[in-house]
Amino acid sequence: RHLPKIVSGEVRWCQGYSEPGSGSDLASLQTKAVMEGDHFVLNGQKIWTSGAQHAHWMFALVRTDPDAAKHDGISFVLLEMDQPGVTVKPIALISGSSPFCETFFDSAVARRDDLVGELNKGWTVGKRLLQYERSASSVRIKKKGKPVNPYAVVAKKYLGDSGGKLVDPEAREKITKQTMREKSLQLTIQRVADESRSGKAPGATTSIFKLVGSTVAKDGSSLKSELRGIAGIGWEGDGFTEEEAESTRGWLRDRAVTIYGGTNEVQMNIISKRVLGLPD
Repeated sequence: RHLPKIVSGEVRWCQGYSEPGSGSDLASLQTKAVMEGDHFVLNGQKIWTSGAQHAHWMFALVRTDPDAAKHDGISFVLLEMDQPGVTVKPIALISGSSPFCETFFDSAVARRDDLVGELNKGWTVGKRLLQYERSASSVRIKKKGKPVNPYAVVAKKYLGDSGGKLVDPEAREKITKQTMREKSLQLTIQRVADESRSGKAPGATTSIFKLVGSTVAKDGSSLKSELRGIAGIGWEGDGFTEEEAESTRGWLRDRAVTIYGGTNEVQMNIISKRVLGLPD
């Protein structure tokens, strides 16, 4: 029922996971869903819901058994956003954009037929989706054509070059290290692509990619701003180009990459337990 319109792009979806008191400890979520006949009635709040103001549907984790252990009383449901019981409020970020939202449920309705998986077993579904998200969020799309080092382009413009070589040795070293980390990550991510092609679902190792990928991305935007010098902190005004202002917004926006999709601290916990087998 849903897949054809997802594939055609007719319908937009958003993800209802995090709550004001349940971010890193997602399994402590409190949004309730009570079965009434052929539907669930939802009450509660989600936060950091990306694109909720534009979404037609949401897939959400909700608590259907408040007396069960926190991981066991959760269900995975689908619900329409255009209904009286759903209110969406965009959150203004420091970068100036508002891609994230607060989403409130006041007796919102989700059909019983739109329960994904078994009742009270939604944590397994949600956890698997997070593994796919974490592997995907670490991937940077390669542009076609001759490779161009974006850091070198910025450094030459603001620090100067001599015969095509950067004149600042410290900048050369930083650019080289950052580029090597990015290239190493790209090669390592091929493991996830190979697993996907073989039909094998990604496992806990995706937390490695999320941890390293988000850190590399944040460091990359910081390096670009650093190479621009004072032009790298411009927000608006005649003294800064639009490219410089957008770079600053990007630097601020990328502060979040080590938080969304599971914080770096959460990823390190998963790696220590599920990958390295260390005790709790």
